[in-house]
Amino acid sequence: MMLGLARLRSAVAASGALIAWSSSAGAHAIAERYDLPVPLGFYVAGAAAVVAVTFLITAAFVYAKPAQKHESAVLSLRVPAPLQSTFTILLQVIGVVALLAVVATGLFGSPHPARNLAPTLVWIMWWCAFSLFVACVADVWPLLNPWRTLAQLGERLRGRRQGRPYPDGLAEWPAVVFLLIFVWIELVSPFSSTPFALALLALAYTIVTWAGMAAFGRETWLERGEVFSIAFGILGSLAPVGYARDASPVPPAERAASAGQVRTGALILRPLSAGLPTSQSLPSMAAVALVLLLLSTVLFDGLLGTALWRSIEPRLPAHADGMVAGTIGLLATWGLFLAAYLLTAAAMARVLGEASAAKVARLYVLTLVPIAVGYNMAHNYSYILIQSQAFIALLSDPFGAGWNLFGTAGRPPDLTVVDARTIWYVAVGAIVVGHVIAVCLAHVVALRTSPSRRSAIRALTPMTILMVLYTGASLSILAEPIVRFSMPDPGYT
Repeated sequence: MMLGLARLRSAVAASGALIAWSSSAGAHAIAERYDLPVPLGFYVAGAAAVVAVTFLITAAFVYAKPAQKHESAVLSLRVPAPLQSTFTILLQVIGVVALLAVVATGLFGSPHPARNLAPTLVWIMWWCAFSLFVACVADVWPLLNPWRTLAQLGERLRGRRQGRPYPDGLAEWPAVVFLLIFVWIELVSPFSSTPFALALLALAYTIVTWAGMAAFGRETWLERGEVFSIAFGILGSLAPVGYARDASPVPPAERAASAGQVRTGALILRPLSAGLPTSQSLPSMAAVALVLLLLSTVLFDGLLGTALWRSIEPRLPAHADGMVAGTIGLLATWGLFLAAYLLTAAAMARVLGEASAAKVARLYVLTLVPIAVGYNMAHNYSYILIQSQAFIALLSDPFGAGWNLFGTAGRPPDLTVVDARTIWYVAVGAIVVGHVIAVCLAHVVALRTSPSRRSAIRALTPMTILMVLYTGASLSILAEPIVRFSMPDPGYT
């Protein structure tokens, strides 16, 4: 059964213009397997050992709580107002044009996914590649967000209206529901790669978003209900580059050189711990559910290409082209991850003498973000490198009408840019680094909030065990479509 993005990969493989693409969902456009030089268990055990040793090192050598100035920038670069305005307008234009392109090409372009810009733009360039940029570099989504830009334009034309108070009990649960629908469309639905369906979904989400802004105010809805602002904000919370308004005053020696320049802020290089919550500013339980959904989604996507899923799927209801089975699998994976994390938080709360396991879960949830980013990199690395090359060709012929606007239409992808061996080692590295960073960040949170260093280390033990188990599970799931153990799986396409 081909699910979600697998349909796009399959359709791309059938395209005459991009015939070199692979149809394999699990291998992500790589039609070969890598022969491991040592048994897979050695890799899994080694990766798990690295995570465990990281915990021991931090426990042994990190004694003092981080200073209160941990939020300050490591490096600050003032941004002149004209440059900031130009950059802001450029990103706003790009965001609006991208939204209009998805709608226009989806409604009026070729119905074939590989000949239409919409599927490649939505799934490859935006959801896969841009998510990694936000997490690893900087969150520029507030500027790129087309719904925010168009709402701002509308407010300038008709005046800004005061929205009603947002219900505190609602928290970010609307965003959780929207994210669940979005990932269901991506992984389970049969129309995720259908351009016309993507255009209709983009229009529908535009209406819902504007309705939320009209009801509660633009910024309030963006902070509490707009799923992509919240999701990208979570991913970008640990990004190294940020922006700070009202930069520090110019030193006297530099005032003459900067005369006439209006400064409104600064780009800052910040430590990874800058975005972590404190006991006074905890995320909501809705944010916990959303982070665990992000984390479990990428693992479920990998699970779809394994023999384990092929053995489970026949035991699930087979109605509606496998959508029922896929929906059950997605919800079960999310529920399993959420339950495992909440049980871990309960164990940590017991060690700390904390009455509320929910408070512990909220306190440590952002330390899981590097794991989600690492697995996203491991799972989509080759997919982005190879299949994003279609974006260059599709820019010249976005509607699949035979155009060649920039002379790149029909340009074949370079399959030699990556091989199975590189994919495997990047995957191992990304997963291990993600877990190591997560362990270190959890240690920072523990030192900030625990009554003593000893209680902090004891409380981190359940979290470290959870991360070690997840390291082994994620590497095992990721390995099956890429590596060869002894003989290839007869059921592997």
